[in-house]
Amino acid sequence: MFSELIIREYKPEDLDQILELVRELEAELAERFPEVQLISSIDHYKNRYLVSGNKYKTFVAEIDGKIVGYLMGYPSTGALEVDNMYDIFPSPSWKPKEFFLQITFVSKPYRNRGISRRLHEKVIEYARDQGYEEIYACIAKWNLPEIKVVSSLKFEMKDLGHRYRLTLKLR
Repeated sequence: MFSELIIREYKPEDLDQILELVRELEAELAERFPEVQLISSIDHYKNRYLVSGNKYKTFVAEIDGKIVGYLMGYPSTGALEVDNMYDIFPSPSWKPKEFFLQITFVSKPYRNRGISRRLHEKVIEYARDQGYEEIYACIAKWNLPEIKVVSSLKFEMKDLGHRYRLTLKLR
């Protein structure tokens, strides 16, 4: 399989490797949805998601010094429209009760080896330690591998039409 899988928090020196994974993700999405013109999110990762001191929390999967996957999430107000409007909480004394799993990606050659599950286990542990009451994800119905992983971790599934909301109560 592989020598040693390490799941850890993102560090700024991981940026270039994460951006390579984002390019791989974007290429897969472009292939899956050829009729949709995708806008690259590379700049969002560099200038928003992976900037120190903001709300986004990223964990990486590393094998022999190579980042092969990541999972990003953030504290959620429960309304994604509102969540998209802020990057830093205005008051350090207030913290939402939910943690949202925004995206998980594992490089194709490393799939089906339990890496996504280990990333999810790490973020569940993090959310529990931080005092969140629940953790959730909204996953498109076509994303069967992600649905399988999250469901296996005892998340409750609610059908929202074209996607599922999967929720795990932590308290």
